[in-house]
Amino acid sequence: MKKRRLAAGFMAAAMVIGTLAGCGGGSSSGGSSSGDSTTAAPAETTTAAPVQAEVKEATGEDVTLKVALWDYSNTEYYKTMINAFQEKYPNITVEVVEFTADEYDNVVVTQLSGKQDFDVVFTKGTPALSALIKQGHIYALDDLLAADPDFDPEKYSGLVDQLSLDGHTYALPFRYDNNLIFYNKDLFDAAGVPYPEDGMTMAEYHELASKMTSGEGNDKVYGTHVHTWPSNVYQYPNRTEKFVFCDPTTYESLIPYYNEIIAMQDEGVVQDYGALKSSNIHYSGVFYNQQVAMLQIGTWYINMLCENVKDFNWGVCAMPNDDGMANENSIGGVTPVSIGAYAKHPAEAWQFISYVCGEESAKVLASCGIVPGYSSEAVGEIFDGLHDTYPNAPEGLSKYLSCEKNVMEQPMHAQNKEIDTIMQEQHSAIMTKSVSVEEGVQQLIDRVNEILE
Repeated sequence: MKKRRLAAGFMAAAMVIGTLAGCGGGSSSGGSSSGDSTTAAPAETTTAAPVQAEVKEATGEDVTLKVALWDYSNTEYYKTMINAFQEKYPNITVEVVEFTADEYDNVVVTQLSGKQDFDVVFTKGTPALSALIKQGHIYALDDLLAADPDFDPEKYSGLVDQLSLDGHTYALPFRYDNNLIFYNKDLFDAAGVPYPEDGMTMAEYHELASKMTSGEGNDKVYGTHVHTWPSNVYQYPNRTEKFVFCDPTTYESLIPYYNEIIAMQDEGVVQDYGALKSSNIHYSGVFYNQQVAMLQIGTWYINMLCENVKDFNWGVCAMPNDDGMANENSIGGVTPVSIGAYAKHPAEAWQFISYVCGEESAKVLASCGIVPGYSSEAVGEIFDGLHDTYPNAPEGLSKYLSCEKNVMEQPMHAQNKEIDTIMQEQHSAIMTKSVSVEEGVQQLIDRVNEILE
């Protein structure tokens, strides 16, 4: 564990926009990535009674906020955002308690179980948030939200409601990462193949990937890339709301998508799941190195491409599906921010959360190519302007960030953590062909029903 006290130091917005190359993490440290889910310590089977954070005015006295985060050291936009907050609130010093990304969910549960006095707790997704709620380790924010005249839930496109559990809200969305198809324009141009488009069916996506597969051995270029997370399959029907993460009655919608992806794997259009897992191959490198023509991944990848890709042009489109949906819905994960139940300074913690989940911070994140939970025209304009600073990036990115509806990939549910573990195990069994698609999905249904009952 590392602790770092941050010195106040403000970067003006113009400077942030002018130095975008320093705004990213250099790794998939975005909290909304499904692959960041880990198995936390077993939680109680019942949810603790919610404790409301005390509603009071911040005193203005000098205080130090203890903030739990991961990958702080190599993520510049965290520093920029926190420095800007301290400039606005000079009486508040932010002390970041940093953990590694892979261990974060487990360590935070352990620390809070020992009543660690974190004022602010970032979590990497709703499974981790649900585990903390079940054990009573974070405050419910209902009274604070009701008492804050500046808080507008409409600015979060329904995400605040989706972060509620049993009628109580425990977090605000810091980030929201929509899942898209990223593609290498230069590879498509060289092959004389039209770019992928919004509204493709899975069969059309498969056919396009086949056309873009070429070469052999180390020189092979795969038509697309299916990373190893379960979400790299379930996001397709999830976006059209045919699949719901915590509802086993919807799981049969996975079958045609698994069948299509297994067929692409059998044909060598995508890399083999087992090889990807055993070699620990990261999705970012295969796209950076132009070993794949397409990639389905979250919008945190915009930041990574802006920083790391200078030698080819790339574009994005909505994920394919078999329901005729073009770009109407977005589907992604949320990075929630909460007040720790053992916080020494809950009023100042609310000031911090209001800031980092508000418009000022949203503009900082957008300037770095990171999609905030807060949405506005100003944020969209910043994304559309990224092409001016990064010519390899596409124009018009904003239309893929604020769709008609934001769907949360893992809705709040008390058993989310357990469901997530089962989902990963069954996904591995299906993708390695240890079971047939139909058998694997039925086992998934049976196992999740068991824990829900």
